[in-house]
Amino acid sequence: MEHSFMFKKRVKPHLFLFLMMLCAMPAWANAVVTETAIAGTWRPLTSAFAHVSAHQQAVLSLPFFVRIVALNVEPGTRVAAGDELLRFDAPLLHQHLASWKQALLELRLAKKRLHVLRQSEQQHVITRRERVAGEQVVARAEGKSTLAWEILAADLDLLHIHIDKKTLEDRIHKDNLQTVARSLGRLLAPFAGIVSARRAALGEQLPAGSPLLELDVLDPVYVDVGVPARELPLWRGGKTWWLGHKHRVSLQLLAGVPLYDASSGLWLRRYESKNPGALLRDGAWIEVHHRGASQAVVWVPAAAVVARNGKTWCVIQKQDQFKAVEVHAGAASDGRIPILSGLKAGTKVVTRGAYEWLYRDIKQLIKFVD
Repeated sequence: MEHSFMFKKRVKPHLFLFLMMLCAMPAWANAVVTETAIAGTWRPLTSAFAHVSAHQQAVLSLPFFVRIVALNVEPGTRVAAGDELLRFDAPLLHQHLASWKQALLELRLAKKRLHVLRQSEQQHVITRRERVAGEQVVARAEGKSTLAWEILAADLDLLHIHIDKKTLEDRIHKDNLQTVARSLGRLLAPFAGIVSARRAALGEQLPAGSPLLELDVLDPVYVDVGVPARELPLWRGGKTWWLGHKHRVSLQLLAGVPLYDASSGLWLRRYESKNPGALLRDGAWIEVHHRGASQAVVWVPAAAVVARNGKTWCVIQKQDQFKAVEVHAGAASDGRIPILSGLKAGTKVVTRGAYEWLYRDIKQLIKFVD
C-alpha cells in the first residue's frame, strides 16, 4: 500500500490525462458521428468601415481686401450655382470700376475731338499732322480703356459674376459708381452644394485670399472602404450598401484597382453613393455592408469545423480511417459552415468527436489544458 501511494504521488497530472486518453481512443472511434458534405452555393455577407469625402470641395475667398456687409448662408445651407452667398465692400473693386469709367470717358472725348479735327481738315482749317495727332490720342485712349476693362473683368471672373462689357458700360453711364460697385460686391456660389463652414463674420475686414466659406458637393459622395487583403475576393461582384434612416442606399464601385493604405494596412475600394437627406458629411465614418456574388461551396455542420494553430480543419472518414484536412471556410449560417476549398461534396466529415481527434496528441492537449 505504501508503494502504491508513493507512485500516485509522483505521477504528474497531465500523465493521467494521457493515460485516460489512451483508454478512451477505442471508445472514441466507436462514438464518432459523421455527416456527408453537401454541394451548394453561398453568397458571403461581410461589412467594413468606410470614410466619406465630398464629391467636390471649394474654399471660397476674394482676391482683394474686403469688408463683409451681409451674410446670406449658414453651415448646412443648400445653395444652387449662382446663388448669392454674401455681400462685401471692396475698395479695390471700386477703384478698378472708377479707372475703367475714367478710361471710357477719355476715349469718348478723344473720339469727339478726332471727329472735329477731321471736319476741320476737310475745311482746310487744320493740317494733316494735327489730325494724325488726334488719331494717336484716340489709339492711346483705346489701349488704356482695354487694359482697365481686362483688370476689371479678371475681378468679375474671380467673383463668378457673368456680365458682358456693353451691359456694364451702360450701367456705369446711367447709375453712380457707388451703386454699381455695391451691385457687383457679391460672392456667388460656383456650383450647387452645401455650405460646410463659414469663416467670415458680419462687419469683419479681411485681407485678400482670406477663406470666407467652405462649399461641398455632398450628393453624390465618395466612400472609401477599407478591406483586408484576405477579404478582397469576397468584395468582387455582388452588392454593396449602407443603411440610411429607413432604407438601404446602394454604393456604385468606381473603375480602378484598390489602393493600398500603408497607415492602416487595408486596401481601399472607392465607391460613389447618393446622399439622401445629406446624412453623410465630408470626413464621416460609416459602416458599409457587402453581399458577395454567389459561389459554389460545400456545406458542412458547424461542429465539423475545428480551428488549430491558426488554421481551419475538418476530420474526414474514409472507410475505417480518419484524417484531418485543412479547409478554407466562410462564416457560419444557420448552424452550417460553407467550405470554399479543401473539401469535396460527398465526403464524410466527423461532426461529433472532431475536436477530440484533432487534439488527440499529448503535447497539444497539455497546451490546451494549461
